[in-house]
Parts: sequence; structure tokens; C-alpha cells
Amino acid sequence: MVKNLVLFDKIYNVSSRGNKEDIYLRYFKYLKEHIKGFSDNSIEFKKLRKFDKRFEIIISGPEEGFILNLLKKEIGSINEFNEVKVGKEYQGSLVDVGKVGFGLFVDCAILNPPTDVLINLHTLRDQLCQGKERSLKQIIEAYDFIDHFPVYIKITELDIINNKLLGELAPKTLNFYKKILEENIEGVFLSGETKGQFKKIITRKGHFRDIITVKRFGFLENIILLKEGTDAPGIISHIGNQLSNCKLSAIRPQRIKRLLSKE
Repeated sequence: MVKNLVLFDKIYNVSSRGNKEDIYLRYFKYLKEHIKGFSDNSIEFKKLRKFDKRFEIIISGPEEGFILNLLKKEIGSINEFNEVKVGKEYQGSLVDVGKVGFGLFVDCAILNPPTDVLINLHTLRDQLCQGKERSLKQIIEAYDFIDHFPVYIKITELDIINNKLLGELAPKTLNFYKKILEENIEGVFLSGETKGQFKKIITRKGHFRDIITVKRFGFLENIILLKEGTDAPGIISHIGNQLSNCKLSAIRPQRIKRLLSKE
């Protein structure tokens, strides 16, 4: 008996047949990294789903159940709307950033029906601005939020009748910003390229020594934390032309602190 699994990662930078084949090979390698030591089992691609750009895979072998749960834990998978629970935490990524003025929407791979989680402006002010009255535009600019930025959220309200979900940022995301502010370190968010490819470019451009760590949040989403004194916009300016299919944003504690200190 085989197991089917739809993974959380969105594959949003496929533009040609050759590119598609490359993405399949690289994603397969990415999956194999997670199941080292299970050589008697196999993983096959069933399809790259057009409507949500996620891979559906087939797992077979004596440990197929264990591997399915392992991939759910380490990569994530889709969630059925009728199984979503208030108080439960989910991984997600920002979508349609700045298109509305009342909050941020988060794609947590919730389907049937497809539903993004809204973090409303009041909640964002409480969690990211110490309760101060800031506009959504000010918050987005200070944190340099862009589409696909990774966040962890907790569901706070569930409207079954209207298929709506409200949430708040989970401690995992809030603690990340707490670390950034306390240690006064900058970072770069990279959307659209793998960790391995980014490390090749950053090494070739002579910036590997400027990095503390690369945190992988998804196949195509990484946050690079920089050593104290390293300027995030400077790094982006120097490597940006090497990453033509990517979007980059700068995580800058001083900019966030200015948002918090404004009267």
C-alpha cells in the first residue's frame, strides 16, 4: 500500500520546460535529504498541482507511514479546512502583501475551501508595534514584508459558515524578531531560490564570511542572518543581479526600532 502526500512548499518560479525539469530534480534531491537512511523506500512525483503549485508525491516501502509523518513534520503538508483548530499553530507564508489596508493574509496551505488566514491590523499593532497606532503601510515598510515571507501563526477565530479564519503571530515568529532586536543583527530574506544555490552565489561574491547562518523555511524561502556590522541592503545590492528570479527584503532592527519609538 502506498501513501499520497501533498507538500506545503509552493513552486512559484517555474517559467519554462527546462526550468521545470530542473525544479523537479532539485526538489527530489531536497526530499531525499530528509529521508536519508531509508533506502528500501521510494518517493515519486505524482504531479505539480496547477491550482496551488504544490507537489503531490507517492511514498512506498516498508517505512512509508513513518516517512509520511516525517515529511509532514519537517516540510509540512496541506490542511483541510474542516480540520483546522482554534489555538493550533500552523506554518505559513505572506500573500498579497499591501493589497488591503486592514491586515496581512497568510497562506497556511488550508484547502477545501482554499482559505488564507487574516492577521488584522489591531493584532499586528499589538504584536509588532507594542500596541502603538501604526498604519499597515508603516508596519510593512519597517519589517520589509513581501510575498512568501515565512511566518508561524496561531488560529484565534474560526468562522465555519463564512469560511474565514483569523490568526495571530505565533511565539516562534515573535521570538525571531526578539532575537533580531536584542542582538542588533540584520538579515536578508530570499524568496525564489534554494539554500544551496544562494550559498554558491554568496560565496562567489565574497560574502560568505559575513553570514552567521542561513535559516531554511521552505524549498524556496530562506532567511540569512548577518554578522553584526554587516549591512543588509549592501548585501542585496551586491548579489541581487545574480538572482534574477528572486525577491529579496532587508530585515533591519534599527528600522523596526524607529517604528516603535515614533510618537
